[in-house]
Amino acid sequence: MDSIQVWQAKSWQVYYRLANQLTNLGHRHRIFRMLLIPVLLLILSWVVSPALHEATDEFFLNENQFESLLSLFLTVGGALIGATAIAFSLIMFAMQVNVERMPYGLFRKFSSDLKLMASFVVTFLLSLAITGLSLVPNPSWSVELTLAGVWGVGLVIILLLAAYRRALALISPTQQLAILVHDTNKVLNNWAKASERARPLLKTDSDVSSGTSEHDLERFTYLQKFPDWNSLAKRSVAHCISFSRRYAEQGDHEVAGFALDSILAINKAYIETKGKTFFAHNYFIDNPLADDAFITETLEHMRRNVQIGIARGDEEQIEQSLRAMLGLCGIYSNIDYSSDSANKSHLHLAAGYLSGAVETILPHKMTDVLMEGVRLMGQAAQLIILNREPIYTETICDKLALFACVGAANEKLRPVTQTAVNQLAMLTFDLMRCESREVSTAFRTIRNGIALIAKMHLQTPDTPLASIHSASLGAYYAGTSMDCFMSRFTDLTNAILNAKKDDKQAHRVIANVDQWADGLYETEKELFLLSIEKQSGLLIAQALWIEHISKLLLAISAADACDEHTKDSLCNSAFRLISILTTCPDQKGAIARLENNQITEKLFDLAFEAKSRGCDEVALKVRKLLLSWAFKAGKYQTGWGILERACCGLACLNLIFELDDEVLLKEIETKVSEDDAPGIELRHRAARNIARKMESVNPYSHSLDSIEAAMSQMDRKRLIELMTELANRLVPESPSKDDEVEQ
Repeated sequence: MDSIQVWQAKSWQVYYRLANQLTNLGHRHRIFRMLLIPVLLLILSWVVSPALHEATDEFFLNENQFESLLSLFLTVGGALIGATAIAFSLIMFAMQVNVERMPYGLFRKFSSDLKLMASFVVTFLLSLAITGLSLVPNPSWSVELTLAGVWGVGLVIILLLAAYRRALALISPTQQLAILVHDTNKVLNNWAKASERARPLLKTDSDVSSGTSEHDLERFTYLQKFPDWNSLAKRSVAHCISFSRRYAEQGDHEVAGFALDSILAINKAYIETKGKTFFAHNYFIDNPLADDAFITETLEHMRRNVQIGIARGDEEQIEQSLRAMLGLCGIYSNIDYSSDSANKSHLHLAAGYLSGAVETILPHKMTDVLMEGVRLMGQAAQLIILNREPIYTETICDKLALFACVGAANEKLRPVTQTAVNQLAMLTFDLMRCESREVSTAFRTIRNGIALIAKMHLQTPDTPLASIHSASLGAYYAGTSMDCFMSRFTDLTNAILNAKKDDKQAHRVIANVDQWADGLYETEKELFLLSIEKQSGLLIAQALWIEHISKLLLAISAADACDEHTKDSLCNSAFRLISILTTCPDQKGAIARLENNQITEKLFDLAFEAKSRGCDEVALKVRKLLLSWAFKAGKYQTGWGILERACCGLACLNLIFELDDEVLLKEIETKVSEDDAPGIELRHRAARNIARKMESVNPYSHSLDSIEAAMSQMDRKRLIELMTELANRLVPESPSKDDEVEQ
């Protein structure tokens, strides 16, 4: 039974495969298929005519029978003439009824459609031919007359059905647009062929002035001689916009979207026709050839379409127009300016139109539309980055930051803030992979934008459990999503670590990361202090972000593809970033809020990470930060036991770094002797807790606390000796082991 079912399944698969192949063959060779049918009919008629003669010649020798056949042809032919007239009258009436659904220029085009008129003429002539068969006097032609009449009637029926389908196609707005795009592309292609055919005539004139230019001056000269060569393309774009607006007003956004897609297709064909005749803007010399009236007119149509959508409150129309603008950005990014140094000025123009259109939506508080617009702006900026022009993303990044700030004033627009921050985070990641090395300005713009967004939101009250501040800036600072900046940067770091020493792409990415990290300290420190001051929930994400980004920078500095100069720069940037963790007001509340984020463990982990990555200098500096933090934060009773935990971490680092124990002990003595050192009671308590921790040191114990976990891996005897001395330096007398540990 199973074998029969398998055989049936295989048979069906063979059938489907053959059917698909035949269908595809028919679509690819449509003209051949149309010619094949008449040829097969003629061959069939030639094959069967001898047999028909043998069967019917005696029958039609009777004069009455032959006259009946001629009468039949006369009747059928006359009926077909009337049917043809009625059918085409109905078809033309249907076309006229739909006149209001299309622009006047298109109505004239489609109402005089060549295929439709040809179908009418051929059908009428076939009907006359069938009628004319009744005039043949010779009965010996009866078989040929019968076959001709049968095939003629069949062809008339087929032509009437074809005319009906053509009329439906002409009435359908999507088919009208498809025909419009096809005809426009055909005309543009003809202009391209004409310019190629005229190239030998223009070559002599252009060679004199071409010099070393890579522009196609022959085609440029030819097109300049015919300034109206793109007039049909302009009219077609205007017709498409008219379709889009009309059907958007009727609520048929599917047709409206198809009309906008048609505009993209026409623009693509236009750019292919112009080829290498585009000129980029030069900011030192005004070049009138850089302006393209067709492109500017298209963008103006799209801008007005957005304005109409805003006036009508049609969100779908606005979103479709914005997506079409992004599509134009993608098309204009493929323009060949015949120079590697030329900027993609038309891409920048389209991106400017897009960002300006989104800006006009802002006062109307259309949240969903603004979110879509912000996403599209981010994608436009990504296109600019892909074209190695990151400096031109500054305007878009500034506006994204502006849009993100509106969530601080209006809670209904907070999704816009999250979307804008996500786009800025994505652009930061894209800039790291940009093939251009001139990314520092763009990095600075995004950093300033993130800082502005954070400052605006930190001025608003935060919720204690689900932090609004963290949610708004989560795409940049949070690490819980696979699409967030931190996660993507981690994947990029792993790719860098796996790259070979001579990997040029890895070298470029590392250089870009170094430029990004170079100015990171100033803005992050300012935001960190502001989060502490405002008691914001964003502080948790910031502390984790600083720790993780610092580790990634240290890891990149240890990559094989990283040179010595960049290694030093990355290490310095990482240390400056780490130092932010201990930057806070010398107040109990501020320090308690910081230690809630386990700053002591973070400093210990970062020192160990720097050592493991070969950044010994950074590791020693972070160790000093931990020592300073121990006595700065340890003088307050916060409930976290900062002093004793930091001292235990310092003891472990001393053993890991293989430092002289006396150095650490002298540093402890120096800190104890300072005026702002922790009080004697706190130091006694820390010494007692250190003594208890020495007793609990066990190589088989497991702990989530990184310091305790490190203690269990150290040489127990050496560690206990050092911690005993360390506890003795905290207080003049050794602590009693029977004292109760203060938590």
